[in-house]
Amino acid sequence: MKEKVKFNMGSSYFFEGLEGYKAKDHDELCIMEGFSERIKSNVLNMKLNGNDVFFFRDMDKDGFINDTISCKVPMRVGKFLIPEFCKYINFKVEDYERLKECFDALDEKHQYEKLIRDYYIENGDFTLTDEQRKNAYELYKKERDK
Repeated sequence: MKEKVKFNMGSSYFFEGLEGYKAKDHDELCIMEGFSERIKSNVLNMKLNGNDVFFFRDMDKDGFINDTISCKVPMRVGKFLIPEFCKYINFKVEDYERLKECFDALDEKHQYEKLIRDYYIENGDFTLTDEQRKNAYELYKKERDK
């Protein structure tokens, strides 16, 4: 397998540099060329140099959406918050409707992702205002302080 493209993701993507934010690790999504057909999963995960690295099969938008819905792991929906990834697979804000159940199933510690999605929908684009980013960070901290 060979890395085709890599994206940073996870809380550090949104909150790095904000006062008080300390990343426990960094998450990376790598789309791979030559992902073996013998591997039945569309993703392999490993810890590498303090990072959580997710190696994904190269798929189109529908492939990524369908894989996320069928895997029954709500946290996999987070990649659809990364603007660069969305652009790569031609994911549009309107496509969030297809992933509604996945976002609704996120645990308490990941409710900030749902808020970011809501802001993207409100803004009609994969952008956050400074105030929206701050609000998402406050929710992130609140859920971790419990």
